[in-house]
Amino acid sequence: MAKFIVFLFVCFFCARDAAAYNFTKIQSWFALLEQTGADTSNVQTAALSSLENLKNIDSSLSFRHNGAKAFLYQNDNLIGIFELPKEQKQADLWRELVINVLQTGVERFDGLAGKEHEAEDFILREFAAHFDDFSRFDILPKAQFTTRYDETNRIIYLRPSLFYIGISQAIQKIVEAHSQADGIILDLRGCAGGNFNEALKTADLFLDTSLIAYSQDNHNQRKYYMATPGDIFQSKPITVLTDNTTASAAELIAAALSEQSRAVLIGTKTFGKGSIQNTYTLKDQTLFLTSGHFYTPSGRPLDDYGLTPQICTGLDNSCTTPDKSDFQKDIKIAIRLIKNKLG
Repeated sequence: MAKFIVFLFVCFFCARDAAAYNFTKIQSWFALLEQTGADTSNVQTAALSSLENLKNIDSSLSFRHNGAKAFLYQNDNLIGIFELPKEQKQADLWRELVINVLQTGVERFDGLAGKEHEAEDFILREFAAHFDDFSRFDILPKAQFTTRYDETNRIIYLRPSLFYIGISQAIQKIVEAHSQADGIILDLRGCAGGNFNEALKTADLFLDTSLIAYSQDNHNQRKYYMATPGDIFQSKPITVLTDNTTASAAELIAAALSEQSRAVLIGTKTFGKGSIQNTYTLKDQTLFLTSGHFYTPSGRPLDDYGLTPQICTGLDNSCTTPDKSDFQKDIKIAIRLIKNKLG
């Protein structure tokens, strides 16, 4: 009988250990905050807001706080009391709070047991949404790159959906393979951005020792990005097509080429997203973490402003509302401009 009791005792603790959940994605998220120098001014708001929304995982849960302490309830029954960190920007302390609340919920409330993965993903998504305007926890979008050479008009057409690692090399090879081309149409309509360094490299292909952009991190440190000598297209005409979904890294390229008088922008106003984001894969999804912002060569911010094309082709020739009835309209205008040497 004694052996049987010992056996049950061991099984009980083995089962508890087997059921333990370490919330490794949340641990990784906060480690990245500390490593990348991301702006932690909103970490308190993000942590509290994400925990307050735990009710979306289970409606019987509620999280409340009074400035000094926090309380976790299940059907209005108190199941946990927590000290709130005094340091608003101390990311590691807020990490411990979030994990302690979740672990308490799992241990004290059977309804949350088995939902640990779901709860962790939910917290990360909520946290990122409250952290800043553009950080997020999401699935990494798939990149598409459409290219063709118009032999009749001797024009290279390039349309990336995303600036992925290696696309600048692909663009260089295409341009070099068509050295006889008279112009390039870089279609950035629908391009959501992508890798910051690839955007710099792509702009660098067509600029000659001029400023591409500069960045400013969350500690107000600036970094300037200069083009290397040599324009691979030898100053031949370039047009860039934009719309209200042209964002981030795509806007960096459009701004650099336009402000350095290297390309003409055609279309409608861009989205307005000048954030620099590092991407980190956390198991099945990707964390997009804002680490700074970039500015155009003239020093213009892009957040909430975007870029206005030199030639607007929206509805009634507006600069803000794309004319979705004719996808080819902007391309036709670009061809005409290139053939006229942009004159």
